Amino acid sequence: MMAMAGAAVRRMVVVVAAMMVVVGAEAQLQYGFYNASCPGVEEMVRAELKSIFANDTTLRAGLLRLHFHDCFVRGCDASLMLNSHNSTAEKDADPNLTVRGYEAIEAVKAKVEAACPLLVSCADIMAMAARDAVYFSDGPLYQVETGRRDGNVSKLAEALRDLPPSDGNVTVLTHYFGVKNLTFKDMVVLSAAHTLGVAHCSSFSKRLYNFTGAGDQDPSLDPAYAKQLAAVCKPGKLASVEPMDPLTPVKFDNGYYKSVAAHQALLGSDAALLDDSLAGAYVRLMTNDTNLNTFFADFAVSMVNMGRVGVLTGTDGQIRATCGIYVD
Repeated sequence: MMAMAGAAVRRMVVVVAAMMVVVGAEAQLQYGFYNASCPGVEEMVRAELKSIFANDTTLRAGLLRLHFHDCFVRGCDASLMLNSHNSTAEKDADPNLTVRGYEAIEAVKAKVEAACPLLVSCADIMAMAARDAVYFSDGPLYQVETGRRDGNVSKLAEALRDLPPSDGNVTVLTHYFGVKNLTFKDMVVLSAAHTLGVAHCSSFSKRLYNFTGAGDQDPSLDPAYAKQLAAVCKPGKLASVEPMDPLTPVKFDNGYYKSVAAHQALLGSDAALLDDSLAGAYVRLMTNDTNLNTFFADFAVSMVNMGRVGVLTGTDGQIRATCGIYVD
């Protein structure tokens, strides 16, 4: 028990030190925004999530992805949570059809509403949940800026336009991240969120069976890994899933970078990191980050950066009682 406590403290101390470089960079968001209005809300969120994860560990990856997909469309405003009217909301876009965790966010929101009605936004709960999903997967415990408010617009077309493609190269990915004021390093670091979770065969089958349109296979794939994937993802049977980090699929660590470096990246966008000299250098650096201090610190900073994208604060937006329901 003492060893576990010591590891948790190390994970937290490393990240707190890293966070010093970003404190004060965004005046509208702040650490401890709810300290006076809803004290203990972050602990409340974490306790509810601990219970939820005990029943479904796969939701840890789901909630991390949910936050990412929300922030890249209209900013971190919980617009992804909004239920669709005539199948036109973000959640109905093809890239979001496999996103999970909506019910978990609603369950957490209900607990928070019972204690602090109409005070804590769904957008803030999503940011906290992503952080706690990482922490409960043995990742870093970093501080989350709060003070976001919820948006009231959700458009399928914007999700199709703004979410990075799973087969994009570094140039394409850098553009998608740059539009959101995220740096090249943020892109390489946040790609490591793929150390958790799975992808459907349809997301990478082209690399196995029709890479250039000539019925060929991506030559950058490790042959043994490609054979393993082909055994699961047979042509015409693309509903199966494979872990995005084949080394440590349920643990938040540098297994993702080790997989990429070994040409065992599942998605084309992950494999593409090796095609760029700077991205490739960072990948190789992280494979040797034995104590994970550098990776954890970098990931914490980039998650805070992403959490600032397009936020609504002050009197903008609203606080929804139920995350999926529009408020007129």
